[in-house]
Amino acid sequence: MENLQLFLLVLQVVIALVMIILVLMQKSDGDSLSGIGGGSGGMNSAISSKATANALSKITMILAGIFMINCLVLASLSNAPNNAVKKDLEAIIEQQENNPESTTKKAPSVPPVQ
Repeated sequence: MENLQLFLLVLQVVIALVMIILVLMQKSDGDSLSGIGGGSGGMNSAISSKATANALSKITMILAGIFMINCLVLASLSNAPNNAVKKDLEAIIEQQENNPESTTKKAPSVPPVQ
């Protein structure tokens, strides 16, 4: 279980870093990646600036969804040991309620000091 948590945590960090890079690569005016290829997305480019922006935004949305699902899985996995402890405590309480004699033993009497 700990190996799975470690893997998911590393995956979470990698997804976060990739999302940061993708968001920083996008431009708000729609000319995403236009300066990187040396062109402005004209007629001779293989992928236009709108198509690149569309692809980057779709990949970002998919990664955001994976990030959120991974958060939920990590939260449920980290809560599992707490549930086991809670079940153990409830079993002890139930056992003590069923056997009141074992828990209410009288302490040995000590003679008073004179």
